[in-house]
Amino acid sequence: MNIKAEQAPAYFQNVECPPITLIYGAEPLLNLEALHAAKQRAKDDGFSERQRLDSGSGFNWQQLGNEIDTPSLFSPKRLIELVIEDKNLNKKAADALSALSGHQFKHTRLIIYAPDLEKPESKAWVKNLFTKDNLVIQSQTLFPKAFAKQIEQRLHHAKLHLTESAYVRLMDYSQGNLLAGQQAIDRLAIHPQHKDIISAELLVDLLADMSQFGAFALSDALIMQNWLEAYHIACRLEAERNNEAVLITWSLHRDCTVMLQLKNAIPKDHESIFKQYRIFYQKKGITAKPQGIFPAGF
Repeated sequence: MNIKAEQAPAYFQNVECPPITLIYGAEPLLNLEALHAAKQRAKDDGFSERQRLDSGSGFNWQQLGNEIDTPSLFSPKRLIELVIEDKNLNKKAADALSALSGHQFKHTRLIIYAPDLEKPESKAWVKNLFTKDNLVIQSQTLFPKAFAKQIEQRLHHAKLHLTESAYVRLMDYSQGNLLAGQQAIDRLAIHPQHKDIISAELLVDLLADMSQFGAFALSDALIMQNWLEAYHIACRLEAERNNEAVLITWSLHRDCTVMLQLKNAIPKDHESIFKQYRIFYQKKGITAKPQGIFPAGF
């Protein structure tokens, strides 16, 4: 069976942990949340002992089957978490995993956490191992619409209420990075004013000491030609965070690249440029008019 990583927490509320679970895909936070949900379900099912195996150099793949079959000395049920950091498996590893299809898993559950695996669904060992009794959990790259849905769901879960301008600020801050967005939401949720309707100004204040936000706020001010605001932000960054030069340079370079592409593209191609650089909502209206930002004759 195959499910999406974002479905895993709800799935494991109602379904027991299968003998073997594979977790992989492009979105790190969704992978980690799926792993946590799978481990919690295994614990709830009585697999109270957990053993972690890292398939780094020196890992004995031939002993994997023995680990599955050997009863634990400490608990009648055991969860084995196999962490694979490789993008592709060699023949020895693939053969060892494929051979697990012949094991009973009476007292053991196996979670294979391999976030970087490339197209495992096309591999023979996956086709052999993941029948209807086992589970594959995959995360996929979150494009703007799916990313926005994730952020909205997480805001709702945290019982946070943002004005539209604050929401746009949060989306621009996250830059398509779900982990950054979740960290911002977690920070907002523990603030004394978190029960209020959060405005853009309050959002900036609450997140002011998070390193990315200052750099992106400076970028926004420059694009909007708010020179005084940009000056104040730059002064604050210089005084408080003297290690932001690289991030600021990257952010300005990115904005200039986007505006140059928009300037040289026909209007119908603008949306694909926005999607490529993960630019959301109101900021589109800013960057879509680069002729007002570049000097005359540029």
